[in-house]
Amino acid sequence: MVTRLCERFVCTSPLLGVVLLAATAAGCGTGEKARREAEMAALVKQVEELKKGQDQIAKDVGKLAGELKALDAQAAFLVGETKTVATDREQLKAAIQQQDGAVRGLRTALDETNQKVATLSVPPPAPLAPKPAAPPPGRAVTAEKLYATAMANFRADEHGQAVIEFTELIDKFPKHTLAASAQYWIGEAYYRQRDFNQAVTEFQKVPDLYPQSPPVAEALLKLGMCYRALHDLPRARETWEQVVKSHPRTEAATQARALLASLSGGRSPR
Repeated sequence: MVTRLCERFVCTSPLLGVVLLAATAAGCGTGEKARREAEMAALVKQVEELKKGQDQIAKDVGKLAGELKALDAQAAFLVGETKTVATDREQLKAAIQQQDGAVRGLRTALDETNQKVATLSVPPPAPLAPKPAAPPPGRAVTAEKLYATAMANFRADEHGQAVIEFTELIDKFPKHTLAASAQYWIGEAYYRQRDFNQAVTEFQKVPDLYPQSPPVAEALLKLGMCYRALHDLPRARETWEQVVKSHPRTEAATQARALLASLSGGRSPR
């Protein structure tokens, strides 16, 4: 619209046209400048917003980087803990295996000690001595003399000779009151020679052949000890219980109760 007016004025008045053209150019230049300044301001504003966004992104990236480092550190710590736990586990396993070996060794040593307690207290077997010659004629042999001679040899650890003389007493005087005692000491002689199987046979003859004799309780007590030495604990227990039941007021019964308590973990039968 302004351009058309300028053209009309230029056509009517050259001087006025020149003035109008200058004014129009000035007006047109001012509008262009304003438009450029507005665009520049908008660009500046966009740059500032982008910068703010970039700063925020940088902050977020820094925060994430810090969290990532923390996670890395935590992961490294967990890896170290896992390795430590694995090492401790292997060490504990090795220690347990070593302790198991030590316990087995102690049990073996204990079994060997119990075996020695049952056997090593007995002196080594003595060789059987030859049968003595018959006494000269006119010299009577009595049960008492045979018993005394046999006991003297037994105390001197001449167990073989004592067995021969105790056996002679039983053969010659089977009904004598000393026959039961002689049979008991025959069993004792074999027991001290650690011939436990033969000792069982000889001790058992006392209650079988002389059931009412005083040595029965002691013979049964020693019979149970023979079974224990032969690792037949049920029969040992049964024999000692028989002593307690059948001969409760004897010294043999007192010892049998103690032996039963050792088998029962400290509980002594009445």
